[in-house]
Amino acid sequence: MKKKEKSWLEAAASQNVAYLAIALFFILYLFSGFWLFGLLAGASILLAVFLEFWEGAKKHGLKKELKETALALLLALAVWFGASFLLQTPSPLNAIVSCSMLPNLNRGDLIVLSGDRLLAPTEEISSIEGIGMAEVFLDANRVAVVKGSIYAYCSNRMEESLCKNFVNEPERFRERHGEIVVGYGRCDVVYPAVGKKVSGPCVSWLEANGKRHYENLSNDIVVYQPAKDEYYSRVGDIIHRVFIKLKARESNQTYFLTKGDNNPIFDFQVYDEGAGMGNRPVEVERSKGRVLWRIPVIGYLKLFISPQAIFTPEGCERHYAKYAG
Repeated sequence: MKKKEKSWLEAAASQNVAYLAIALFFILYLFSGFWLFGLLAGASILLAVFLEFWEGAKKHGLKKELKETALALLLALAVWFGASFLLQTPSPLNAIVSCSMLPNLNRGDLIVLSGDRLLAPTEEISSIEGIGMAEVFLDANRVAVVKGSIYAYCSNRMEESLCKNFVNEPERFRERHGEIVVGYGRCDVVYPAVGKKVSGPCVSWLEANGKRHYENLSNDIVVYQPAKDEYYSRVGDIIHRVFIKLKARESNQTYFLTKGDNNPIFDFQVYDEGAGMGNRPVEVERSKGRVLWRIPVIGYLKLFISPQAIFTPEGCERHYAKYAG
């Protein structure tokens, strides 16, 4: 066998090994969820890219390979910006990182976004002033004023009698957030892997402008960027369902109140006392678009080449029983 032919076969073999490694570690990660397989899949992807570039440079020369790589990147950018123009969003693609939308969206789903509209009920109020503070009522009596929500407050105070009452009878509790009222109920949570079901507090309804609204899975799912001083800013883009849109007369601004399908409370009710951070309603300007389609599993290719593949987020082992098919 000629040396040139042998070199070509060695190159093809090394590239095929990298592709096989990607497939193997990808499958192992999907079945086991073990973070090491995700890292190895990511390393295999980077290795395959490097081998493609290296062999191309050896075959055609470094200058030509750099030129072809630059052209490929320009083509990818052209496709990206073309999709952005057609779909009316600066970010036409994203990947699901967390499990906060289970089982309706799964970690590792690739999602296609559109900025054309956002379907959710709309109510008009004076302002969102005071929405970050919660006046807590037990039946008709105001029993506390807390940041975020009684749910967030009680997450570290389960020994208090108020919190024990909240866990045992959440339907007796409601919160006033400025002009918004939130009511609680009880939700069953299932753990499919172990066949377990538990029950706990969760938001049941939201009242704005004197009208009560309940969860509606026909509402659009929005992708938005949290502000830098918000608690959710630590995890990047948030992909949650819009529960309601609020038009505030004083600011002439429209806000979204969002909630993950697999979360017990609204985003604006989240408050972390250790970090001293919560979340605000989402301004229209922070929206990157609504979820148009989802493509299962493919989004993992993005997660594998980032630190997000290492850690399994909270909530991946369960979802609410009301979504069980």
